[in-house]
Amino acid sequence: MNSSPFVNAHNYFELLKRWRVLCRKRGLKIERVINSDGYWVYQIKSPALFRQNGVYISAGIHGDEVGAVEGLLRWAEQKGPELASLPLLLYPCLNPWGMVGNSRYCQKGKDLNRMWGGDKNRLTSAIQDRLRDMRFRLILNLHEDYDARGIYLYELIRGQGTNSRAEGILQRAEGLIHRDTRNSIEGKKARDGIIRPRPRNFLPDELPEALYLFRNHTDQSYTLETPSELDLEVRANTQVQMIDTALSS
Repeated sequence: MNSSPFVNAHNYFELLKRWRVLCRKRGLKIERVINSDGYWVYQIKSPALFRQNGVYISAGIHGDEVGAVEGLLRWAEQKGPELASLPLLLYPCLNPWGMVGNSRYCQKGKDLNRMWGGDKNRLTSAIQDRLRDMRFRLILNLHEDYDARGIYLYELIRGQGTNSRAEGILQRAEGLIHRDTRNSIEGKKARDGIIRPRPRNFLPDELPEALYLFRNHTDQSYTLETPSELDLEVRANTQVQMIDTALSS
C-alpha cells in the first residue's frame, strides 16, 4: 500500500489532519478563519508571533497548485522544534474548494488572487480584518504555474536597508528545478527568473494578495513559483528549499 502523502494531493481533510498533528507536536495554534464555499479556512500561529516583525506565508489560493500547499507543510514538518521559535502566521490553504476540485478558481468561478482590492469577498475581507495593525518583516506567497519553464519569483521590496533575497532563493533551489530564464514571464519583464513588477500597474479590482500585503503590511514580499506540470514531489521539495532560503537569508 502506498503511504505517500501525494496519494491525497487534493484531500483537504487529510491536509488538515497532518497540520493538526504538527501543531499539537510543536505548540502552534490552528484556528478557523471563515467558512468559504463549504470548507473552513484555517490560520496557524506560532507562539513567537507578535503584531510586528513576523513572517506571513500562504499557499493554495489557486486550488490546482497543490505542490505549493504540500511544500509549505513539508517545510514546517522538517523544521522540528525550531518551528515554534519562528514568528509565523501561516495560511496553509486559502482555497480548499478549489483544492478538492483541482480548480484555480473558487466555487463562483472567480480568482481569489484578484479579490484583495475593490472586488473583495468574505474570505479576503476576513483575513484583512485579522491582519489589521500587523507588520511583517517578510511575506511569502506560494504558487505554481502551468506554463512555467522552471522556477521563478516575484520580488517586491522598498527601503534602502532592505536587501534582495531573490537570487539566493533561486540559486539554492535550482539544484532541484532549473530556473525559468525567459525575458518575459506572464507578460512581465523578467531577468534570470526574477520579476520585479511595478505596484502601480494593478487596478483596484484586480489586486493580488501579494500586492495588497506589500502596500499595507510589509517592505519585502516574494511570490514563489514552481512549474505545476513537473513531478509533484520535486515541486514540493523545491518549495521547501525556497521557503527555507528566504527565511534564512
